[in-house]
Order: sequence, then C-alpha cells, then structure tokens
Amino acid sequence: MTRITSDLRETGHRAQRGQGLVEYAIILVLVAVVVLIILAVLGPGIGNVFSNVVTNLQQPGGGGGGGGGNVITSLTATRTGGGHGNSVKVDITVSTSTTVTVTDSQSGGSQSLACNGSCSVTMGGVGDNAGTITVTASAGGTMSAGYPPKS
Repeated sequence: MTRITSDLRETGHRAQRGQGLVEYAIILVLVAVVVLIILAVLGPGIGNVFSNVVTNLQQPGGGGGGGGGNVITSLTATRTGGGHGNSVKVDITVSTSTTVTVTDSQSGGSQSLACNGSCSVTMGGVGDNAGTITVTASAGGTMSAGYPPKS
C-alpha cells in the first residue's frame, strides 16, 4: 500500500513539472511574438534615423548645408491612406533653394522639383513592400528615408 501511494505521488510531481515546462514555453513564445510585432512597427522608423545619420556623416563638410555639404536638412517618407495606399508622401526640408530629384527604390520612378525651404511630393505606384526614397539636391547632398510595407 505504501509503495502504491509513493508511486502515485511521484507520478503527480512529474506531471506538474511537465506542466510547468509547457507554461514556460508558452510564455516564451508569446514574448517572442510581442517582440516581433514591436520590431515590425518600429523598424522602419529606426531605420530612417540610422540612414539619416549615416548619410549626414558621409557628406563633405559634415552635412547641414553650406560649405559644400548636404543642403537637405530633413526627409520623411510616409505611405498614404493610413498605411494602406500604394503612394508615398515625401516631405523635404532644404537649407537653400535647390532642385531636388526624388527616386523610389521599388518602382524606380523619379520626380524633380524646385524646393525652397520645404516641399512635398507624392510618389505613386510604389508597390506593396517596404522601400526607400532617395532625394538628391542639385546644390549638393543626398538623403534617404524608408517607408513601411503596405498594411
């Protein structure tokens, strides 16, 4: 009788240990899913920041306009339609009057426009995937900004 009781206790402890491992595995999977979602949402924005830093560091004169540096001071690329559209609105700020050429990495399309202080252009038909907008100023400098995939 004693042996049967101790066998039952041991079996119960093993089942509880197995249940605990399964619970830890489920928690780990949920944490991984949350991290992936956060990266998917914040990734393009973080990529833009790093891209802008690298671009400004690579420009002659340290960037920031004047002295042969980058006249493009800021650039944002935002997918239209609340993230559902196939167009990207590009907002550009420059330190001096210049002509800028805006090029999309997905479609290969480009547009040129005069920009004095700030200007905007909408690039149509960019596709469903994430991409990069590159702006080149005739007065000097290039800057890139990424945009997220179509949601």
